[in-house]
Amino acid sequence: MRNAHPLYMCFPSVAVVGEYLDITIFPRDISRVFREDKEYELNIMGIRIDEKDYHDPLKYDHPCRVEDGCLHFSCIFDYEQEYVIRFREKGKKETKVTMYAVADDLYERRPLKGDLHAHSYYSDGHDGVAMIPANYREEGFDFFALTDHNRMFTSEMAIELYKDIPLGMHIMKGEEVHTPDSQLHIVHVGGKNSICDKYIHDRDTYEAEVAEIEKQMEHIPELYRRRVAQAKWVCEQAHKEKGIAIFAHPFWQPRRYNVSAIFAKLLFGEKMFDAFELMGGISARCNNQQLALWMEERMKGNELPVVGSSDSHNHDFERDVFGRRFTIVFAKKNTTKA
Repeated sequence: MRNAHPLYMCFPSVAVVGEYLDITIFPRDISRVFREDKEYELNIMGIRIDEKDYHDPLKYDHPCRVEDGCLHFSCIFDYEQEYVIRFREKGKKETKVTMYAVADDLYERRPLKGDLHAHSYYSDGHDGVAMIPANYREEGFDFFALTDHNRMFTSEMAIELYKDIPLGMHIMKGEEVHTPDSQLHIVHVGGKNSICDKYIHDRDTYEAEVAEIEKQMEHIPELYRRRVAQAKWVCEQAHKEKGIAIFAHPFWQPRRYNVSAIFAKLLFGEKMFDAFELMGGISARCNNQQLALWMEERMKGNELPVVGSSDSHNHDFERDVFGRRFTIVFAKKNTTKA
């Protein structure tokens, strides 16, 4: 959460919608203390309000008082949104700080910054398993998942390497799954065991289970039936392992590895995934294609939560992507289950 001014802070900075709250604005430096012999004015405005005329002067009419060098006021916030608190010594230039009002479901949770898609040199990345968590911690991440192609053991290595080190960051198990004969990539995060190991080490059982699912797919065009069945098998296996299945970057490289729009729409229609990688470490053109697909499917009623991921392969040479494509999760604890 961003404070709009470096010399003042608002506490508490998050309120519960509909509850009466006493709020204090603290100066960060002694040169900015509020004085009891001065008169101060205050205005509270939600950033989503409707303005009849933005040329009208603001009304600094919210009651406030000075005590112990701080500015105090009380308020009930009616809507879930960001609020701008404007204050000033009467007749002088205003200062702004921000705070938020949220409903009960968010108030009990912490905003956590994470990345659910990244690679090491054990698949097609360039960075070591020990270096990657350090890079994420340096960038201020709260959690991340290492998701190498067709292997989960590298994420387990990272967890083991840092198990006794107080990183202040949670490392999740993960893998990027692409089943035999399919270019579809599915990110599996948080599961207890690898999905990829199942078709790598027991291909016969995998083929038999996919065939059974395919029998239930007569409503899918024959050209796509087996691939849709494969995707459903992956999602079912992810759920058995208590993980989530993310539909990853369908348009990541046009005219090469590119899931067709028809296939992508069929997958949305089956409602099998837990999330869609809306923004990733690909070009703006590709991300815009994915945004258009997601919006179109939402209008059809095919709702799917979204994530942003870096799909990082090299933290040194992908600084424009790594650290700038991420997901914010609201959770009570920084654990995989939460």
